[in-house]
Amino acid sequence: MKVTKADVLWNYGATFMRVASALIVLPLILRMLPQEEVGLWSVMIGLNSMIYLLDFGFFQTFSRAVTYIYSGATKLEKEGFTPVQENRGVSYPLLKGLLKAMSHFYGYVAATLMVLLFTGGVWYIEQLMEGFAGDASAARIAWYTYGVLLCYQFFTYYYDAALVGRGMIKRSRQIIVFSQSVHIVISSILLISGLGIISMVIGQSVATIINRYLARRAFYDTKTRDNLRNLHFEENRASDHLDVNDIQFYNWKSIIKTLFNTAYKNGLASLSWIFTNRMLAIMGALFIPLTAMASYGITKQITDITITLSAVWFATYYPKLTGEQIKKSITEVKRIFIKAQIIAILIFLVVTTFVLFAGAPALEYIGSSTPLLPIGLMILLFFASMLESLTQLSTSVLLSRNEVPHYKAQSITALIAVLLMFVALEYSDAGVLALIAIPLVVQLFYQHWRWTAKLWRELEIRPSDYLDGIKSVYKSIPVLNNNK
Repeated sequence: MKVTKADVLWNYGATFMRVASALIVLPLILRMLPQEEVGLWSVMIGLNSMIYLLDFGFFQTFSRAVTYIYSGATKLEKEGFTPVQENRGVSYPLLKGLLKAMSHFYGYVAATLMVLLFTGGVWYIEQLMEGFAGDASAARIAWYTYGVLLCYQFFTYYYDAALVGRGMIKRSRQIIVFSQSVHIVISSILLISGLGIISMVIGQSVATIINRYLARRAFYDTKTRDNLRNLHFEENRASDHLDVNDIQFYNWKSIIKTLFNTAYKNGLASLSWIFTNRMLAIMGALFIPLTAMASYGITKQITDITITLSAVWFATYYPKLTGEQIKKSITEVKRIFIKAQIIAILIFLVVTTFVLFAGAPALEYIGSSTPLLPIGLMILLFFASMLESLTQLSTSVLLSRNEVPHYKAQSITALIAVLLMFVALEYSDAGVLALIAIPLVVQLFYQHWRWTAKLWRELEIRPSDYLDGIKSVYKSIPVLNNNK
């Protein structure tokens, strides 16, 4: 599975467009929508984030399974994998079974969401509409339309998983850039035209439909369609008890059962991470003044963006790393892991330095009434976020082996952090310091070193390997390499 610099650049471009869509459209939302509609849109965005918890780890598991198949696997294991030989072909019977499993899983969950939308969702929107001073009819239309959109998004969620798992990073990110651009243009035009909150729903709906159509078309190219169509013909022959040359067919239900062993562990680990990194701030708002929480919130958004940027290179190469795992190419796995660590650290150092020196002047220039955190707390938050990013790299490498050894430790860490946070906020004046220091200290006891040390031992990583990694990063920067 080949990854090029174009894949990396397009991945950065897609990440930029995700950020830009908020930066460009948000000022228009704040200017053109009444305060109540802004609040309703915030609730809808929050709903969008929360429903993907229902995925419960299957997205990554499905994507990894696609990578295994395109790397030559003919069987999916509950844990680990069976190594394959180099240049082995794609098992289309297994691929077809996996695609059926993906579509059925997301279809059932999307149907469940639709039922919730027209039961609990009806009650919820009516509660929000009590005392609503704006156009209640338009608000209800926006709510239900957005709910149907979320169901459609979830039903077709696996298209991107299949595309990325196949290693088509560049195409996937090109689709994201294009669809996000459509979202920005349509939403902006409709907002300026005075259509209100429905503008955002229309813009996102059109962008999502385009995104899913292009992703499906890209994955199901001519070769894939022909092979899957031939399998359908062979299945019909098999149903008529004709000789089909002993072709093996895979039941989608058995595939889901096999993958569930890893998916639920990954889901628990992800849920624990959300509690450690997201829910603590919600708890903190009950004890800490909103003025202090505002400074924490804006600084945390910057560190979260930095985590995303630090992982872009690794995310681009992750399908390749997964493919190398199943081929037992330990040297290549080690190279990607070390280089990803170095790139993550460099990005954090650059962004932290920039924010320390230019953050406050930039906020003052745009007239922001909310300052960043004090320098000491800001440095501590960036340091904690960098360790979080490095730990995610290590656990992601373990996940590429179809193993989730960290899910129990992650769950225990989250529980301890929540309990200590409650005690600290209830019985001390630690404030924002507690939001930063408690998750950091709790994870330093185990999470932040255990999985990296495990990889160092198993991959036999030495200090000289990091020197080679630094040279590799240096050579990959054209302006610093005279040979480019």
